[in-house]
Amino acid sequence: MSLKSDVKKSLTFIALAVFVAGGIVSCTPPKPEKEVGLQLWSVKDDMKADAKGTIEKVGAMGYKFVEAAGYGDGKFYGMEPADFKALVDANGLNFFASHCGQAVPDSAGWEASMAWWDTCIAAHKAAGVQYIVQPFMDGVGYESIAGVQRYCDYFNAVGEKCNAAGIRFGYHNHDGEFKEVEGQIIYDYLLKNTDPAKVMFELVLYLFAKWG
Repeated sequence: MSLKSDVKKSLTFIALAVFVAGGIVSCTPPKPEKEVGLQLWSVKDDMKADAKGTIEKVGAMGYKFVEAAGYGDGKFYGMEPADFKALVDANGLNFFASHCGQAVPDSAGWEASMAWWDTCIAAHKAAGVQYIVQPFMDGVGYESIAGVQRYCDYFNAVGEKCNAAGIRFGYHNHDGEFKEVEGQIIYDYLLKNTDPAKVMFELVLYLFAKWG
């Protein structure tokens, strides 16, 4: 066999190997890009000082979505819903969820509370938010099962309003919900006595900071 023939066969083999390897590579599914979000409470002081600059830095760091913690009076961090959404969008982020809420009202304050929620939900819908999450209960929700039940009824009512607007409503726990009241764990009671079609739960697994 001549050197020329050997070289020709070798080149043919290499070409086949490259073709096969290329086929194998092309059939391998790409690794999905990680989507990591940030709860803006983590940078609450920065958001108060410079919301625009902070959002720009969060986007530049590679985060994909944010959960706000700065709603009030129909605005987010002092900005109109459309303006805050535009800021978040411009920095490659998705305004996915928002923490806000009110303490459960007594019967006299129910109508005013529901009106507050109407405004709140409208603002979140205008901003394209998918989840509204209440991150607290007041003392009523920790003192008795009757108090926890009041919150269950309240959350169900708010969740129904959110559903009507195409938004999911949920509750975000801290450590107090895992205490026992009248022989029952508060968190378990919340799970059993809220309608899962109206209320979801954003579970916090570990608290590393003391709120002050």
